[in-house]
Amino acid sequence: MQSLFSQQDTTRKDMEVVYDYKSNLYIFQNKMGTLFTMTPDEYMKYSLKQLNSSYFKEKNAIKKKEEPAQKEPLSLFNLRKSNSLLEEIFGPGGVRVTTQGSIELTTGLKRDVLNNPTLPERSRKRNRFDLDQQIQLNVNAKVGNKINFGLNYNTDAAFNFDTRRIKLAYQGDEDEIIKNIEAGNVSMTTGNSLINGGMALFGIKSDLQFGKLRVNTVLSQQESESRTVSSHGGVQTTPFEVNADQYDENRHFFLGYYFRDNYDRALAKLPYIQSAVSITRLEVWVTNKQGSYDQARNILAFADLAEHNTIHNPIWQPAGAEIVPHNDANTMYQQLISTYVAARDISQAATAFPSNVIIGRDYEKIESARLLTSSEYTFQPQLGYISLRTPLQADEVLAVAFEYTYNGKAYQVGEFSSNIGRETTGAASNQNGALFLKLLKPVSLSPQAYTWDLMMKNIYSLGYSAYNIQKERFKLNITYQSDTTGVYLNYIPEGEIRGQLLLRVMNLDNLNSKNDPYPDGIFDFMDGYTIMAANGRIIFPVLEPFGSHLRKKFNNDAIADKYVYQQLYDSTLTVARQIAEKNKFRISGEYRGSSGAEINLNATNVMRGSVRVTAAGVTLTEGTDYTVDYISGTVNIINQAILDAGTPVTVSLEDQSMFNMQRKTMMGLNLAYDFSKDFTVGATIMHFYEKPLTVKTTFGEESVKNTLWGLNTSFRKQSYALTNLLDMLPFVEASAPSQLSANLEFAHMIPGHYRNKYTGGYSYLDDFETSTSRIDLRSPYGWALASTPFNDTSTGLFPEAALSNNIDYGKNRAQMAWFYIDGLFTRRNSTLTPTHIKNDKDQLSNHLVREIYEREIYPNKEAVYGEPPTLPVMNISFYPNERGPYNLDTGIDSEGKLLNPKNRWGGITRKMDIRDFEASNIEYIEFWLMDPFVNDKLGTARGGDLYFNLGEISEDVLKDGKKFFENGLPVNGDASAVGTSVWGKYPLRQSTVYAFDNSLGNESRRIQDVGLNGLSTEEEKSFPTYATYLNEIIPKLSDEAL
Repeated sequence: MQSLFSQQDTTRKDMEVVYDYKSNLYIFQNKMGTLFTMTPDEYMKYSLKQLNSSYFKEKNAIKKKEEPAQKEPLSLFNLRKSNSLLEEIFGPGGVRVTTQGSIELTTGLKRDVLNNPTLPERSRKRNRFDLDQQIQLNVNAKVGNKINFGLNYNTDAAFNFDTRRIKLAYQGDEDEIIKNIEAGNVSMTTGNSLINGGMALFGIKSDLQFGKLRVNTVLSQQESESRTVSSHGGVQTTPFEVNADQYDENRHFFLGYYFRDNYDRALAKLPYIQSAVSITRLEVWVTNKQGSYDQARNILAFADLAEHNTIHNPIWQPAGAEIVPHNDANTMYQQLISTYVAARDISQAATAFPSNVIIGRDYEKIESARLLTSSEYTFQPQLGYISLRTPLQADEVLAVAFEYTYNGKAYQVGEFSSNIGRETTGAASNQNGALFLKLLKPVSLSPQAYTWDLMMKNIYSLGYSAYNIQKERFKLNITYQSDTTGVYLNYIPEGEIRGQLLLRVMNLDNLNSKNDPYPDGIFDFMDGYTIMAANGRIIFPVLEPFGSHLRKKFNNDAIADKYVYQQLYDSTLTVARQIAEKNKFRISGEYRGSSGAEINLNATNVMRGSVRVTAAGVTLTEGTDYTVDYISGTVNIINQAILDAGTPVTVSLEDQSMFNMQRKTMMGLNLAYDFSKDFTVGATIMHFYEKPLTVKTTFGEESVKNTLWGLNTSFRKQSYALTNLLDMLPFVEASAPSQLSANLEFAHMIPGHYRNKYTGGYSYLDDFETSTSRIDLRSPYGWALASTPFNDTSTGLFPEAALSNNIDYGKNRAQMAWFYIDGLFTRRNSTLTPTHIKNDKDQLSNHLVREIYEREIYPNKEAVYGEPPTLPVMNISFYPNERGPYNLDTGIDSEGKLLNPKNRWGGITRKMDIRDFEASNIEYIEFWLMDPFVNDKLGTARGGDLYFNLGEISEDVLKDGKKFFENGLPVNGDASAVGTSVWGKYPLRQSTVYAFDNSLGNESRRIQDVGLNGLSTEEEKSFPTYATYLNEIIPKLSDEAL
C-alpha cells in the first residue's frame, strides 16, 4: 500500500475510511479500485478541507434558494429593492414602487396676424408657444410592511382640490405603541357625535395606544366647510330672512292702472276675491337679446293705451263711460289706426307722431321684439298681473296684449300677433306691420316714468332654493327693529296698532286654519294670493305694506312719520336703502319644501365619507338607511320606516369649496379608555381657527378661533336574562340575545376670533380705501361719431337737432379726430422709433404728441414696480373751420373753410356698460385736460367749450329714423330691398346678425365701408343731395381749393 493523497479521488461517496492502529495509517478502500492510505497528519488536513468545502456548499445552496431563478431588469414602474437594515426596521418586503398613468405633452407655435388698422403695428403680429400637458399619475410605494406612500395626480380633474392627493403612512404592529401615523390628505373622526372631526384635512395624524388608552391626534389645515341640513318626514327645513327693501324688482307687473287701483279692494276679504275680471288670453313681448327671430315682431308700446282714469299725456282723452281697460277706453287707439297709422312702419314712428308724443316717455319702439312662451311667465287672471320667470334687465322693455272678460263681456287691450300680419317689401322680409301694445316697462324705469307704479313692490322672494312650499310646515313673521332695544319686535308699540302683530296689520293674518274670519297669529297661507308656493314668493295683499297702508293703520301722521317707509315706493331702491332710519322691517320664518325622500345638501363634490346622517339622534347606516350622491350633493333616505314615522333627519357634511382661499387650521386630540369590551369612556378637544386674508377684518367676515371640548361614554351589553324575561310575556317568543346599550355625550364650545398685531380684535365697517371705482373711458376705439346734441327747450345750442330727414341736421358739424399715439413714435431710446422722428427734438418734445408721465399728474404717488411710468392718453383734435362728415352747409369761403367757426361743433359718443348711475353711485367725471393753446406763445388764442352729455343718447347720426347696417344692403344691387332718404340708402330688411355673407365671396366687399349713408364714392357723385351740394359750392371755391 502507498499514499495516494494527491492522486486519488477522495470525494466518492462509496469510499470507506478505516484506521489501522498497527501501521498508524488511514486506509481508503472502495468496493472497486485500488486502496490508498494517509498518515494522521495528512488525514487531519484532508478532514479540514472537507469541512470547509461542505460549509460553503451549504451556504451557497441557501443563497441560491432565496434568489429568483432569473434576475429581473430594473423597472421604474415596478421597482423592488431589498435591504437587510430596512427589513429589520420596517418589516420584510424591501422597497417596492408601482407607477401607473400617462403623461401627454403637446407643443406648438402659434402665430397670430391681425390686420386691424385700429391696433398698433407691433400688436398686429404675435408669436407664442402653445404648451398643453395632461398628466394622470398614480404612484404607490411601500417600504417593508409598515411604510406606505400614495400619490394621485390628475391635471384633468373637475375641481382644483381633486388635482392631487398624497398620503404617507406608517402602520405599526399589534404590540407597538404607535399604531398609525399619516401625513398628507388625512381625516379625523371622534367618538363624540356632538364634535365632528374632519374628512378633508391636509396635515399629520397619529393613532397611539397605551394599554387600554387609545390616543388620536391631528394637526392640519382644513380644506372644507362643515354644514348641517335638516329634514322632517322627508321635508327639508330652511330659515329665511328678507328685509323690506328686498322686494322682487323688475319681475312682477300690473297689466294696467285699473288692476293696480283695485288690488287692495279685491283682496280685502280673503278667501273671497272681489273681482269680476277673468283674463283669458295674453301675449308678452320683451326686448330681443337672445337672437331668436322665429316669432319676432316690431312693436310700438304705449303707456296710456287702454287707460281711462289714469292718462298721463293730455293729448289723449277718456272715451265712453266704461272704466275698465280696453282699446277704446281713450282716444289713443283710434288715432293710432287712423291719424298715426304710418307709425306701423317703426322707421316712420319718429315723424308720424306729434312733437309732444315722446319716445321713452309716452311710448317705446322695439325692433324684432321677442314673444315669450307660456313657460317664461305666469299671470293672475283675476287680479291682473304677470310674474316673469327671469327678472328684466334695466334696459329691457316689457309690453303686453291681453283679452279678458268682465261681467261676461269680452274686452281687448293691445293687438295680438294674429291681428296684424307681417308685410313684405320686394325681396326683403320686412316686418313693417308693427303691433300696438300696452307698455308696462320702458327702457329706463324711474319714479318719473309713467309706468313706475305698474311694477309691483309687494312681492318678496324667499330664495333661489325655495320651491314647493308646504302650508302645514310654513312659518312667517314680520318684525320691526326697535330703536330703544335694538331687537326685532313683531309689533309696533305706538299708535292705534299698539300691541297688534305686524302680521295682522299687513292683512296677512285675517283667517284661522279653517279660513274663518278670525285671526290666529299664523300666516294666512293662500296659494296664488298671499304666497306663490311653487317658486317661494310672499305676496302682500296690499300695494304698499310698509308705506301708505301702514300710514292708514296708524291714523296719526305724527306717529306714522316715524315708521312709514314711503321712500320704498316713491324712489328707486338705491335711494330708499339710504334711508336707514326707516329700513327696519324684516320678513322672517322658515319653509319646508316637499323633497320627498331626497335631501338636497346644497353642495357639490361632497367629501366622501364626510356625510353623517342621524334620525332623532340615532346614527343611520349608509347603504342600509340612506344613499349619498357625492357629486350632485344629495342624500336619499331608503328606509321607508323613517319617512313614514316623520322622524327628524339631520345631515352633517363637509363641503369642499371651489373658491376657498382662507387658511383654516384644525388641531385635535381624542382619548378613549376601554374599561372592557363593553364599556368605553372618552374625551375630545378640538381647536379650529381661520387666518384672515388681509390685515383688516371686514364686519361680518371675522375669522373664527373656537375651541370645542367634550366627554362621552358608551356601554353595550348582551343579556340573556333580559331575553328570558321578555320570553315570559304572553304572545312573545324571544330567542336572540337582547342587547342593552347607552351612550352619553357632552360638549362645550369656547368661541373666539382670530387676533394678531394687525387686527387688534377690531372689525371695520368701512375704511373707505376701496370706496371708489373707476370707469376708464380713455380708449379711442370705444368712441364713435356723435349725433347732433338735442335740447327740446328754446335755449338749445343747435336747434337743427330737432330736424329729421333734412340735410340741415348736420350743417354745423366741424372736423374732429380722436386717436391714440403709439409710444414708438415719441420715445428717444426705442429702436422702433423712426430715425427722422428720433432726430427731430422739437417733435419729440411737442406737448400735443409727447407721452405723459404719471408723475406729472400725480407727483406724490409712489411708483409701482412693473407698471409703465406713462399714462395712456386719448388725443382729440378739433378743427372748427373745417367741414365735418355729412356737413352740407354751403356757408364756406373760397378756401373751403367754414364761416362762423365759433358756431361749429364736433362730437363723439360711446356706450356705458353701467346704465344705472344711481345704483352704481357714479357721482362725477374726472378728467385732465392739457391746455389746447400750450404752444400759443403770444397768448392770443381764446374760446372753446367742452360739454359732457349723459343719459339716453341717440345713435341716429344721419337723422332719418332709419336703421342702417352695411351687411343689410343687397349684394346683387336689388333696388327694391333698399330705401332712400335725403342722406342716402338704407336696408329694408331686419337686422339679425352683424356680419357679411361670406358665401358670396368678394361680392360682399363691394358694399363694405360705404359710410353711414350707404353710398359708395361713385354713387355719391350722382346722388341728388350731394350732386346739388357740389354744384352750389364749386363756384365759391378758388382754383387752389379745387
